[in-house]
Amino acid sequence: MARLSNPPKNTLHSNLLEKDKLKLALQWLCDNPTEPPTAAAHIYHIQKENSVMKAWSRERKKMQDGTLKYGGQNKILHPDQHQAMIRYATDQATNGGKGATKQMLYNCAMWLRVQENKAVPSWRWFQLWLKNTPELYTIKTKPIASHRVDMHTQDHLREWFEKEYKPALEFTGIRSGKYIHNMDEKGA
Repeated sequence: MARLSNPPKNTLHSNLLEKDKLKLALQWLCDNPTEPPTAAAHIYHIQKENSVMKAWSRERKKMQDGTLKYGGQNKILHPDQHQAMIRYATDQATNGGKGATKQMLYNCAMWLRVQENKAVPSWRWFQLWLKNTPELYTIKTKPIASHRVDMHTQDHLREWFEKEYKPALEFTGIRSGKYIHNMDEKGA
């Protein structure tokens, strides 16, 4: 069901939805901060005066120096620390690294906080930080996949070809690739 975001100007206050009445009452209280919340409740025909009082106290807590301030109370990292974490993750992903894991980045954030003698961040904070950092993203890999990356280097493969594969081909007399078949772990 579609609704108007703002009620029409000629609508009576008593005919509005409760949330719209509350919004208008809070706006009126912002314009008239010396008035009590019960006055706003009477003007806008809000039956539960307590709801206006609670909403007004929440709104006043958000107000700082006459302007509304939303969020920012739980900033854990400074901007330069934020950039250092991103650089750490990219350094781990490049230069032959396998990439930083979530635990590695979380440990980095904990270390940065401990250096300032502040409390360590929670895992939930870290998850939200990672989600809200567009420069970073996660890839889910199986543990064996990362093990296989380390298992074979170019030198290992060259050595295996020279010492095992090539002598086996010479011993069997195979000179063409059409006689070589792939075998799985069962040898079939």
